[in-house]
Amino acid sequence: MLDDIQQKMDRERFHDFIGASIPMQGVYKIIDAVSNTNASVFIIGESGTGKEVCANAIHNESNRKDKAFVAINCGAIPKDLMESEVFGHVKGAFTGAATDRKGAASLADGGTLFLDELCEMDLEMQKKLLRFLQTGTFTPLGATKEQKVDVRIICATNRDPLLEVQEGRFREDLYYRVHVVPIHMPPLRERDRDIVTLAEHFLRIYSKQDGRKFETIAKEAQRYLKRYTWPGNVRQLQNIIRNIVVLNDEKSLGVSHLPPEVMASTATKSSASHAPHSRLSVVQQTNPTPSPVVEPVPEIAAAAMPVESPINDNPPNAELGNSQGVTIRPMWQIERETIQQAIDYCDGNVLNAAVLLELSPSTVYRKKQAWEAEDSAS
Repeated sequence: MLDDIQQKMDRERFHDFIGASIPMQGVYKIIDAVSNTNASVFIIGESGTGKEVCANAIHNESNRKDKAFVAINCGAIPKDLMESEVFGHVKGAFTGAATDRKGAASLADGGTLFLDELCEMDLEMQKKLLRFLQTGTFTPLGATKEQKVDVRIICATNRDPLLEVQEGRFREDLYYRVHVVPIHMPPLRERDRDIVTLAEHFLRIYSKQDGRKFETIAKEAQRYLKRYTWPGNVRQLQNIIRNIVVLNDEKSLGVSHLPPEVMASTATKSSASHAPHSRLSVVQQTNPTPSPVVEPVPEIAAAAMPVESPINDNPPNAELGNSQGVTIRPMWQIERETIQQAIDYCDGNVLNAAVLLELSPSTVYRKKQAWEAEDSAS
């Protein structure tokens, strides 16, 4: 049992995901929690971060895994054809409709319907989708009779959905309907620990596929890969490794094989890679206000405890200073502020706050409840 718990807390692979970084562990935990429910899931993340991989993982972990998983990219289908793609049509519904055709909603009956790039859908179709989500019924284009299906809906977007609502491009009622369980897919630049692991994985796959000699990545090349900000995320990394394998045939991937854009990235990553500007759970920030840096509690506590301090000569809650201007505060105060910062940063999601703080969720819950009880009693 302990081995099972440890495996779930530190997984290097999860379905088609590869990565043991803390942000990915948070994603895996949310997938575990949501998979066997019927709750709508909204996956938010930049292009190339693995939103469809996430949707597939939820489906394959659920009790619907033996049924169909149907994916539609709302940004790739003309708006005039969207209703037919989702709900189907009957013969003669429009010019060229020579036969009846089932839509994605019917094909996914009993399984999962994944709507990628949902924010690209036009407002009129959003209204019809909202009714489908509320009732589970729809009318194929040109038909007169409603149909009912049992479908689990998973949506995704690479935009900021709240900004889309504010700009009038996304219905607010639909946003709250699909935003039941949001999952934020971390960009690759926030997954330092996973970059080389992913690169080596792609190198092995394509070397075997193309009959090349590549076996390893040189240490100096690894440093460049880690330093680059990867605007195209995992998809960009995959394509770069693919290109290197196709054009070269050596045992080790070195600095000379890397493309100019990776080589040009000589500056270290910004502080955002240490204090992620995106939250583990779900939501992207909707304003440019800098977020607080959340460090693990043990490190903060250690940094705040000088060897000698005149604590006994002052009131217990006083902030103390020494000749160097260092402020010393009680450890319980620092701990409480840090944990509360993390909870606020994660929009109240204690599970994600625990992942950021590298604490067990039960510890964070227990401390939070104790503080709330103390506040209500005072």
